[in-house]
Amino acid sequence: MDKFEEFQTTMAKSNELFTTFRQEMEKMTKKIKKLEKETVVWRTKWENNNKALLQMAEEKTVRDKEYKALQVKLERLEKLCRALQTERNQLNKVVEVLQEQLLDDEEPTEGDTLETSTGESTEEINGITDRGETGIQPRPALQSSEEQAPTDQTVLKGPPSAIDSVD
Repeated sequence: MDKFEEFQTTMAKSNELFTTFRQEMEKMTKKIKKLEKETVVWRTKWENNNKALLQMAEEKTVRDKEYKALQVKLERLEKLCRALQTERNQLNKVVEVLQEQLLDDEEPTEGDTLETSTGESTEEINGITDRGETGIQPRPALQSSEEQAPTDQTVLKGPPSAIDSVD
């Protein structure tokens, strides 16, 4: 019987080992499943973050292009403003010189005034620019039913600007 007891103890130990091994296998299976779930979670987070990063990079590229375009427009506007200020200053000087010449040439009498105008209507302006006239142009006299005395009224027309338009 000794062999039978030995066999029983061996079988009992084997069963214990088998049970322990099975329990460890179940624990490991649970850990593996848990780790697989975490892996899936981390992978989806990484994919979402990667998509967001790519989208932000694309948006940054678009914004950089817009920024460069706006910088170019700003430079054009600044250039245009400087050119217009220079032209305005030159025209103001011309007006001052013409006013001084007019005042020097004629001593003003009561009721005489110097009128400067950029045009009474768009038709008048378009007519002058269509004919290619620049500088000082005589103002057409207004005729009514009674004859009016001619007046010395002039209209100052600036040269057409050679400045490029701004988008």
